[in-house]
Amino acid sequence: MQKHKVNVPSVEEFSQPTSRKGFFKALAVAGMGAAVGSTVLAGRATAQDDGGGDLEIANFALTLEYLEAEFYQLALDAGVLSEPALSQVAAVGDHENQHVEALIGLITEAGGTPVEKPEFTFPADAFTSEASILALASTFEPVGVGAYLGAGVLIQDPAVLAAAGSIVAVEGQHVVAFNNLLGVVPPANDPFPAALTQDEVLAAIAPFLGMDAMMDTGGQAL
Repeated sequence: MQKHKVNVPSVEEFSQPTSRKGFFKALAVAGMGAAVGSTVLAGRATAQDDGGGDLEIANFALTLEYLEAEFYQLALDAGVLSEPALSQVAAVGDHENQHVEALIGLITEAGGTPVEKPEFTFPADAFTSEASILALASTFEPVGVGAYLGAGVLIQDPAVLAAAGSIVAVEGQHVVAFNNLLGVVPPANDPFPAALTQDEVLAAIAPFLGMDAMMDTGGQAL
């Protein structure tokens, strides 16, 4: 399978837009990889054949949690964080690792096969400073919230829905925590966080994924 190069924007390009529309417009610099991957994966992730839809949604969520867990671990390993950001990033990273374990357990118990962790690519300046780490964290977390909100209406299994509801509540807390660290006033400033479609979520995470990894996510090997 041919690999497609994905151009990863810098942290500044990710964090500069102040609106959701502007955020996804900035992600357009990722190139055609996002559009191609979105078409392939979205079509597979929304398929409901043989009852596989909920498992595919869970695997899609697992890929997002893999991404966040690795980001926070690399942020800690960079050695550039000071308090209180250090403790917050450590706590959030622990949450994401627990989400990974919970989703793997849920998928396995339901008779599915958890998707393998992809190889992720981050902007070259992602871990060079505390400011760059917090800026990227403040873009990851709202995408996580939107992804779970968007998936909720598609989930049929009560166990999967309960897991998604529990996780999205924690992801919302993460948004507020990073807003606090960044001095956003008020930190909880969105009364109705937007639900994101799978296409929008894929556009957001495409710069961090190689094309092969995108095509393996949430596949029918369940």
